[in-house]
Amino acid sequence: MMRSPASTPNSAMPTLRQVLGRVHMRLILFAVLMAGATLTLTGVLVIRGYADRNLALIARTVAYTVEPALVFDDIAAVRHGIAAVAVSESVLQVDVRDPGGHVLMTWRRPGGGVMAAIERGISGLVAPSPALADVRRGDRLIAQVSVYGGAEGLGRFILSGLATALACLVLTLLATWTLARRLQRDVTEPLARIADVAHAVRADRQFDRRVPNSDIQEVDQLGRDFNALLDELRDWHRGMVSHNRMLERQATRDVLTGLGNRAMFEQTLPATIARADAADAPFAVIYVDVNRFKQVNDTHGHDAGDAMLIVIAARLRVVLRPDDLAFRLGGDEFALILAPGVTPDEIDAIKARIASGMNQPILLPNGESIEASLSVGSARYPHDSADARDLLRHADAAMYAAKPGRASTRDR
Repeated sequence: MMRSPASTPNSAMPTLRQVLGRVHMRLILFAVLMAGATLTLTGVLVIRGYADRNLALIARTVAYTVEPALVFDDIAAVRHGIAAVAVSESVLQVDVRDPGGHVLMTWRRPGGGVMAAIERGISGLVAPSPALADVRRGDRLIAQVSVYGGAEGLGRFILSGLATALACLVLTLLATWTLARRLQRDVTEPLARIADVAHAVRADRQFDRRVPNSDIQEVDQLGRDFNALLDELRDWHRGMVSHNRMLERQATRDVLTGLGNRAMFEQTLPATIARADAADAPFAVIYVDVNRFKQVNDTHGHDAGDAMLIVIAARLRVVLRPDDLAFRLGGDEFALILAPGVTPDEIDAIKARIASGMNQPILLPNGESIEASLSVGSARYPHDSADARDLLRHADAAMYAAKPGRASTRDR
């Protein structure tokens, strides 16, 4: 059964699995990023403190190393002394200035290109201030050494941090996928089964469907409550169906005899005409009237008349074929609709069985027995008439023509 457009879920709306998966992903990513940022910041601060102390030590070492060369004004020896100390350390640049601030010599770590530029940029962010050391000869200041730190160690730390963060992200994706699969199995699939059962009950009236048990307490409780609601809904639906059938029976059935009433006859006749036209097969209407029924009521009472009608209705049922229908139109009037395809010989045979069925006396509630006879008239469609009203008038006229003495008025 196709769902109506109003009941079709919006494809743009996310599923519960997608929503919970996104929440898990965001929480894990947030946790990883916070942990990574905290560890990186802590590491940078620790390394910066270590670098500051190391640069101060290097600056003092350089000052001690270059002091003799500065005293003798040997710049080449100064450069050689600085290189001997700084080349094996994380030093980017060393400046030597005289007491007036003029640069006597600058040493820069060899190297160029993009990585050197990145290293200088990181050095400027992490260690913006150089380490300073005075070069003295006794109490006299002869020069000042400025040592700028490099970012080689910090670069290795950052690369290690990025690699660790990438590994954590991969693990996060795997964990999220695993959680999503488990979530689908434990939460979304039971909820989907509840939704399927609800749709089957609403769309297809499958009130016997039930939600299976779940391994999660809350979902299992929801399923059990939903099943209990379905039990009540099923009982309510059965009651409504039974009540509707009873109302339909009361509206279309004669209470006394159980035959179809006049309303049902007026509904069935047009449908039979349509069937006959579609199959190009004739059918027949038989009118039946109880002779001297009013006399029975006046003599034996209405209970006797009712008992008589019940017996007559039962005898009429017996003579009908499986597809034929019997109706009580009211009072002592009955009507039979012989299904399309009936032949004139079959009509005569049924009328004869109706007459012979009344040969046996009818036993009344008071123990008496009475003889009863019927007046029977028939009309064939479309031979006698192709109009429903005219067809019924034809059958009614035939019935009264068959009455004993052809009375002009009805004998009630």
